[in-house]
Amino acid sequence: MNCPRCQVATETRDHDGVQVNECKSCAGMFLHRGELNKIAMSTQGDLEFSTLHDESFSHSDRYEPIACPDCGNEPMQKVEFNIHTGIVLDYCPACEGFWLDGTELDRINDEVRALADAAEPGPDTGMLWFARFIWSLPK
Repeated sequence: MNCPRCQVATETRDHDGVQVNECKSCAGMFLHRGELNKIAMSTQGDLEFSTLHDESFSHSDRYEPIACPDCGNEPMQKVEFNIHTGIVLDYCPACEGFWLDGTELDRINDEVRALADAAEPGPDTGMLWFARFIWSLPK
């Protein structure tokens, strides 16, 4: 498989037990259906489904449209990872694969991490108030 950006042959690399085609020149990678869920930071839910659900396929980024490096379908669709992240991926509706440019996997992992942190329950403010009150009482 050739990189759709650099036109050089991709190399098969292991990402968390998943063999993906990665460009050694630009660090782009092709992911077959289901592989994004396997190599991205672990989360509840399906990252691919949440990316494609109700997708308008009308996003733009700094990259030109490309043909799918796996099946040749042209052009791949521009999809935004999750919602309002600004991370635009290339998606092939024919083979359901994704092309991730250079730092997009890192950006996806940062987004998943931020979502996980936001979902963590914060301190119980009522309990904090009560604890501060108790500690402020004269001894």
